[in-house]
This record gives sequence, structure tokens and C-alpha cells, in this order.
Amino acid sequence: MRRRSSAPSEESAKQAMASPAGAVRWGVVGATATIGRLAVLPAIAASPTSQLVAAATRAAAGLDDPASDPELAASMAPFDLAATGARISAHYGDVIDDPEVEAVYIPLPNGLHAEWTFRAAAAGKHVLCEKPLSAYPAEARAMRDACAQAGVVLAEAYMTAFHPRARAVVDLAASGGFGALRFAHAAFTFPLANPDDHRWDPVLGSGALADVGVYCLAPLVAAAGRQPVDLAAAARVTSSGVDASISAWLDFGDGFGGAVECSFEAPERQVLELVGTDAWVSVDRAFTPGTADTGFDVHHRDGRMTRVETGGVDPYRAMIDAFTEVVRAQANPERSVAEAVALLELADRLRIEAGAPLAPLPVGTGRHW
Repeated sequence: MRRRSSAPSEESAKQAMASPAGAVRWGVVGATATIGRLAVLPAIAASPTSQLVAAATRAAAGLDDPASDPELAASMAPFDLAATGARISAHYGDVIDDPEVEAVYIPLPNGLHAEWTFRAAAAGKHVLCEKPLSAYPAEARAMRDACAQAGVVLAEAYMTAFHPRARAVVDLAASGGFGALRFAHAAFTFPLANPDDHRWDPVLGSGALADVGVYCLAPLVAAAGRQPVDLAAAARVTSSGVDASISAWLDFGDGFGGAVECSFEAPERQVLELVGTDAWVSVDRAFTPGTADTGFDVHHRDGRMTRVETGGVDPYRAMIDAFTEVVRAQANPERSVAEAVALLELADRLRIEAGAPLAPLPVGTGRHW
């Protein structure tokens, strides 16, 4: 990877002058994160409302060697960070301290989200933080408060909600388009074979529910329009204390119940099913939609099937564009931090019910809230 100093260069200054007027200037900490390389950084580069000006990655110091790590090399392949003209550093703090950076994208492991959100807020930078904000609800609330006090925008990078198909399914259910809701099923499972992946770590990752729970819980809560009144859960817990697989049943009251499955052990599955008294819908690959996912079929109680066309977009690009509108005070957030925190609180209840509570944070981490 080409290395650059953290000081603004003549080349980057020229690029800034050539960028669209009013474009939000981005920095990223942890630029070799897979989701950043595959989806978010390309979305920033493609957006006319954004410009990537700085990035920090351990690879710049040789701490990560993509050539010796096929998985890391594959994650880097779709996006050429050096070609953007962004200043590349080995030190995350260089991005936070960069005077050109207005907004910071944080795709680091979950256990590092709070530290770098606090640092960004203290430096007056807006923050787009990978989901979940934290596995710990109290820590997420502290992140929310720090950003509010600093007067900067904080958003969770949960992109599914920005895809028109996902939005239309939930809106139709919430508005009574399926009749009175009775059943729901949401499952997101895949095998996470690498035992050294940070998502297996009780402090850095905190298991399957922390990683993919938002995809399953968010549409059910949104469709119901309320939090569950009762719940039950079961989990397969690793020796380190994190959930490798977790299943849950949510009672939303008024006869509406939902089942949820999240797993790092089961085969790849993405399913969202909502059933009402008048109609039902089942959506495959429900949580990672793209430009080709342009609608869904509604099955009615009289046997008819109708097609709802929604159009398809890159949800990461839609998320970036929406975030920049909020930063520029051109729109209100489509998804609030309060909603993100409420889902973390729900996930915490499920872990406790399943006998897989979060590990206490180590003393001295500065992460006690």
C-alpha cells in the first residue's frame, strides 16, 4: 500500500478544490475493515455529497500485511484506497486530528467503537459508527451523550433500513397492509469459521446477537410499532461466554409473536417473514439487499399474489447520502440513536434470558458507564 504523511498535501488540496461544493469531508479509522472496503468506502467515493480525505490503517505501518493474509487481501481488492488521494496513516489519531476531516467513519471491532467515538466527538467530528454502536447499552448511551454535548451527529451504520424494499415491507406491515399482525420470523445465520475473528471475543465482539441481531430485531419492532411485552430466549454459549447461536421469541401483545434466530454456526440464511390476518410476505436475502432487489410479493388470504415494486439501490450509498444531509442540516435522521439504543437494550434482555449475559468490562478500560 502506498504510504503518505498525515500532513495535507498539495495533491489533496487540489482534490478538495475540485470536489463538489458542500461535500462532507470524511476520514476513516480502521480502513482495512472488510465492510468498509467492500461497501462503505466505495459508497463514500461514489457519493457527490462526500469526499474521502484521510484514512488510517495498521497496514500503512506494515502491522497488517495483505499479501500474507488472503482474507484481508480479498477484503481490500474491491476498493483502491490509495487511488482516492486520501492521506493514509498508520495512526488512528491522525484522522481525528486532521483539520480537513468533518466526519469519521468507524468500522473497528465493537469494543473499540466507544473510544474512537469519544475522541471524534471531542475533536468536533461527526460520527458514523458501524453497528452495533456498542454491545453494551450503557456505553452506547454514553456515546450518544458525548456527541450531543459536542454538537455533532452520531449515527449507527445499519444500512438495511435505507433500502426501499426493506422500508416498504416494514411500512406496509406497520400500516395494516397485512391485516392485524400475528406471526413474524427473522433469521440471519452464517458460519464464522475463523476462531481468531474478533466477533468471538467477549469484549471486542460479544457474539452473534451483537453482530447480526439488529437485522432481525429492527424490522420486527418497527412493524409492531412497539417493544415486546414479554420474551424468551435460548443460546449456545462458547467457553469464553459469548453466544455462538441464539434463538428468541418476542411477544408484542395483541396476538403478535415473533421468532428470531442469529448464529455464527448455522448455514448461511437470511429470512424475514411477516404474517397478518389478511396477507403475508416472505423475503429471502432480506438484510443485505442491493440494486437488483426491486420488490416483493404479497400473498393474500384469498389466494391472490400481488407484486409491490420498490426499486433497488445501493443501501450503503443511500445511508451515506442520508448522513451527509443530516450533517448539512438538510434533513432529520431517518433512524435515531434512540432507536439504536432501544434495540441494544432489547438484545441485552435476550442475552440475560438466554443465560448469556455480557461479560463485565475489564477494570481500567475506561468503559464503565
